[in-house]
Amino acid sequence: MRRLSVSLLLAGLGCAALAVPASVTVRSGDTLFRISTRTGVSVADIQRLNGLRGTTIRAGQVLRLVGPAGAATPARPASGAGPYTVKKGDTLSAIAARFGVTVAALQAGNSLRGTALAVGQRLKIPPRTRAAAPVRPPTTEVRVVYRYVRVGVKDTPQALAARYRLSVDDLRRLNGLGSFKHIVPGKKLLVPSRVPVPIPPKPQRDPVTFKRLTPLNVPMQIANVDLRWRSTLVAPVLPGRALVFNSGARVGELARRSGARVLVNGSYFHPQSFAPAGDIVTQGRLLTWGRIPQALAITPDNRAAIRPSATALLGRPLDTTWTGMETVIATGPRILSGGQVVTRYSTAFRDPALFGRAARSAVGLVSNRDLVLVSTHAKLTTTEMGKLLLRLGVRDALLLDGGSSAGIAWNGRAVLDSVRRVSYGIGVFTNYTGRRYAR
Repeated sequence: MRRLSVSLLLAGLGCAALAVPASVTVRSGDTLFRISTRTGVSVADIQRLNGLRGTTIRAGQVLRLVGPAGAATPARPASGAGPYTVKKGDTLSAIAARFGVTVAALQAGNSLRGTALAVGQRLKIPPRTRAAAPVRPPTTEVRVVYRYVRVGVKDTPQALAARYRLSVDDLRRLNGLGSFKHIVPGKKLLVPSRVPVPIPPKPQRDPVTFKRLTPLNVPMQIANVDLRWRSTLVAPVLPGRALVFNSGARVGELARRSGARVLVNGSYFHPQSFAPAGDIVTQGRLLTWGRIPQALAITPDNRAAIRPSATALLGRPLDTTWTGMETVIATGPRILSGGQVVTRYSTAFRDPALFGRAARSAVGLVSNRDLVLVSTHAKLTTTEMGKLLLRLGVRDALLLDGGSSAGIAWNGRAVLDSVRRVSYGIGVFTNYTGRRYAR
């Protein structure tokens, strides 16, 4: 069986907003790349503002992030002021960055068809053009989101690093590579992107609230998740540090190991191999795929929706499958749609046991920022479960695995433990300050 390495919670840096401090004091263990990620100021700009020729910095050093008012900041060498002589180690992208011009402008000004240079070659430096600042709607902000990109045939480590505002060494370290020579065409690399996203509304309640209710006289355990909190993360919780088939754990055990504030059992899986039956995306990476036609999908800025899966139609995922999503959990059938109980289900769900009376778990949405996790050991049909969720104010909902798999935990302890081991759980983590990802 294939073994896929997954780290659920990385001790990284949080999302970067637009506001930038005037300076920053270097902490022990800091690198220019870490400071760039934390502040949203590129490595190249930090070097320029502080007259740094390399990437060496020391703890306690104060680095300028914004040019001082009324004073000239350390600037790039003037462009358009005469020819430049190529030195050993120079690349076209590095020269372009140094003079504040584009690679295309250098190629056009010197009649270059490619990017090859020779030591001693003299280049005309075109005048620098000031690009107009992009217009952002006042309801959006920029966050740093990490994603995986495939190295193209013409990509070089230097060009990739410049494209994503990193040094080659930072790009290598970010991907755990021993040498930049491992950055070859076809390989997938983790890179930071600055993405405009809607500014989340003000939170309306605690990140997670847990309660026991009895709608229609049925005892149910209910967790309400306010996704307006930036520090809330919803993610699959695996039995180990990697997705390994033939391995499972009960809901209470998953909750204790993971530290999730609340955890409910996940979707369906093979009873012997524990292989999940549908698509799972965590940290922007597709772990498994299958024939389940719909999924809970959550962006890195915590907007949730129930969306159809392309994998169920095509049989295999594409590179574009679940683009922009950080977390995806394919499950079903859909029992609520737009505030209406659904009674006709996809033909992908054929097991007669699914539609009998059984303990139930489900995931639902009141809005794209209000997530609800529910579990009960009362024996219900799919239609009855839909009616109960509707009574709770849920408008859209998918069933999770039920029967002996149904269970929910709160603050690391099982409130309703699953009778059997499950393939994975769905955990809600609060006070999360790590990296955010997108597929």
